[in-house]
Amino acid sequence: MRHVLFNLFLSALLACGGDDRPDGGATATSEPATGEPATAADTTGDPPGTTTGTATTGADPTTGLPWPEPTATSGTDGPVDGGPCPNYALVLDRPGPILWATTDGSVYESAFLPPGQGFNCVRVEFDLQTLDNLDEIVAMDPEGCPEYFGIASVFGTQPAGKVLATAFYHPMDRVRGACTLGASRFEVGNHLAYTADTVGPWSPGQVWHVILEAKPWLTRVTVFSGGQQVGPTVAAALDPLDVAVTRDPVVRLGLPGPVEDRFYPWYGATWANLQVWADVVP
Repeated sequence: MRHVLFNLFLSALLACGGDDRPDGGATATSEPATGEPATAADTTGDPPGTTTGTATTGADPTTGLPWPEPTATSGTDGPVDGGPCPNYALVLDRPGPILWATTDGSVYESAFLPPGQGFNCVRVEFDLQTLDNLDEIVAMDPEGCPEYFGIASVFGTQPAGKVLATAFYHPMDRVRGACTLGASRFEVGNHLAYTADTVGPWSPGQVWHVILEAKPWLTRVTVFSGGQQVGPTVAAALDPLDVAVTRDPVVRLGLPGPVEDRFYPWYGATWANLQVWADVVP
């Protein structure tokens, strides 16, 4: 039942762009990309997609949160694990910081295949520089509780496509009406299944290299730091994808804004060094 409600939430979020902000101000949204995706042979210019969080220096005047240094270092688990999809290709490559989440902009979205193309498998990699600022985010919205931070998602067949892979970080809980620090947990899912509350040593303030995958039989998220895996891999069941639902896919980093006073952008965090690999189907 939970993953059904979760899918309804994500579909509504994708359709409406997430209308509420903690300060009740304007919507922080981003429209899907319409341009050609960058490829391994075309990564020198600006990538497709849009972002409403800009990498700048100093402190964000809206939140007062410090701007973290854009020095995220990449970990790795070695070559792409092809498995049932041996023909992975680098289809989007965006080095450097691409999103600093603020209340003025907390999501980056991009198409990563030419129009009409789909995939059998996809692998999204990026660095995430987190902050140990949960108390500050709670203070921004006394009526809410940032139980879940949106980390990354892949949607197929836009607009309002199916959720092919999504990952949330779950650091807090609402206990008897109070927002309290809980165990550090990662959650992963798709339009068929969802795995909740996997506990691991994912303390805020670390730099993470995150790998989110969708391939026949599973969606999974793996976190690295300093080249070493941190915590367990979290996986959810996924039937082999009908390529029709993977056409015109979009990758999303972050969240457009708070939803249900539970799902939040990680304000102050920085996403960097995005790569998307796919086993492409014309």
